[in-house]
Amino acid sequence: MDTTLHTPSEALADSVAKLAAARPVVIDVVPAREISAHHAAGGVSHAGPPIVPSKMCPPMRAALGAALTLEGAAGTAEEAIALVESGDIPLQPNHNVGGVGPMSGIVTGSMPVWVAKDEATGKTAWCPLNEGSGRVLRYGADGPDVLERLAWMRDVLAPALRVALEKTGPLDLYDLHIKALTDGDEAHHRTESGTAMSLVKLAPGLEDADPAVPRFIATNGQWFLNLAMVFSKLALDCARDVPGSPLLTAIARNGVEVGIQVSGTGDQWFVGPAAMPGPARLFAGYTEADMNPDLGDSAIVETYGLGALAVAASAEAAYNCGLDPEDRFAITTELRKIAAGESPDILLPNGKGAILGVDALAVAETRMSPPVHTGIAHKQPGVGQIGAGITHPPLQAFDEYAALVPTSAA
Repeated sequence: MDTTLHTPSEALADSVAKLAAARPVVIDVVPAREISAHHAAGGVSHAGPPIVPSKMCPPMRAALGAALTLEGAAGTAEEAIALVESGDIPLQPNHNVGGVGPMSGIVTGSMPVWVAKDEATGKTAWCPLNEGSGRVLRYGADGPDVLERLAWMRDVLAPALRVALEKTGPLDLYDLHIKALTDGDEAHHRTESGTAMSLVKLAPGLEDADPAVPRFIATNGQWFLNLAMVFSKLALDCARDVPGSPLLTAIARNGVEVGIQVSGTGDQWFVGPAAMPGPARLFAGYTEADMNPDLGDSAIVETYGLGALAVAASAEAAYNCGLDPEDRFAITTELRKIAAGESPDILLPNGKGAILGVDALAVAETRMSPPVHTGIAHKQPGVGQIGAGITHPPLQAFDEYAALVPTSAA
């Protein structure tokens, strides 16, 4: 088996160096409108490449209506969606306005978001807080219980976290990832270690908080996922816009299409159809016929080189996504064929550095699309999460990018 990294071009090496140098730290928790001009202007954002409400998958459309109702934009979800369809409420992908959001990824102006900053470049990025698993907004659940939880997160959880960060100082996300991957996480599907470590860091600042706050974090194993997402988004943004670089800077899914972005082509989207997860491990009572196609911005974790590309670090993640855990080292070794580089600090159990970034040209050449560990939403709104599995962005998107690259440069 060939384990050699794809030979980087000078531009790829430049962008990988920028990616390796990124050191995102969480500095604040604020309403989205305080960090995003789009949300400050009354806009709403979603996961994946651009899409209009009439084309959205049912879980995303339900989440859009519910979130805007909670925002007070309209009296009913249907009225709120009509305002988006008419253009009265601006709609943008999260990636286009500086952030990321898991699954449906719906973010409104009052929703609290993590704010991360890279001191060397001054760049920032944001991601909403994690609601937990099951019946949650990001999976298309929209009942009173979902909205009550979101209101509590806005009114109680977020202010407590902001005070905690003021007392403890910034969260070093790079350091947390180094440690979490030595303790069984791969930073996407399995994030329990990162969750526990981040709570330890925040605990001194939460001593006067409502006891429900640390309890909510401690019992939500997916809490760290959104921190991993903002870490990956910001690091990859630091490596954007390097002329000629084939470094992948985003994989994003809206449940209908999957889009990718590449360093050398900036904010341009290359898209293809969203696939069904496979393999998949579904909760009892559900079948593959219940699954919604690929959904969410959380694939930014794989874009960095973690998640499914670091599956060697987590037997638990491998099993829960439908893989044989014994195959995880061979999978990670094979994926080095599309790697842009190797992390000097984030190590796998075999002592090798985790993959650092994905070479989009190598994907087009090898026909090896990077796998993504993902939660699975029910295709009908109101149900929520029904399992976990693995998806792959469409090769069509990589081929569209590769077609723009002169043959001599490919």
